Amino acid sequence: MPTVVDSLRSTGPALVALVTGSTAEALARRPAAGEWSAVTIIGHLADAELVYGVRLRTAVTQPGGMLPAFDEDEWATRFGPLEDDPHRSLARFRALRDATVAIVESLTDDEWDRVGLHEELGELSVRQLVDRLVAHDGNHLDQLRTALAQ
Repeated sequence: MPTVVDSLRSTGPALVALVTGSTAEALARRPAAGEWSAVTIIGHLADAELVYGVRLRTAVTQPGGMLPAFDEDEWATRFGPLEDDPHRSLARFRALRDATVAIVESLTDDEWDRVGLHEELGELSVRQLVDRLVAHDGNHLDQLRTALAQ
């Protein structure tokens, strides 16, 4: 059975496989009005990895500390145009994910149960944060597959 670390590690190669061979047109295309392009999805995954990294670090080192929320649509609108190259976004994601995996692999039994206070969701344990990150990856990989299949 795959562990959460296996799941976290698998996202980068899955992204590379999806991007490899995709045309610039396919990566930039929005599958429908109001939906994100593949480029935007990859940038969002990198942004989310940054935020999850802060959340994990906070919950582990400052139990009860505030875990930031972020408006993903606002971030995509504001910062997406700065990274219109999916390969750059992918490199950023992979560097941040490597750091996240190192943290997760280093967690003690006690640290998995430490909690932080999310601005919108309330109390979340480190375990819940990692599980949410794995689910987030899966959701956006599915979204990316759909965006590129059209």
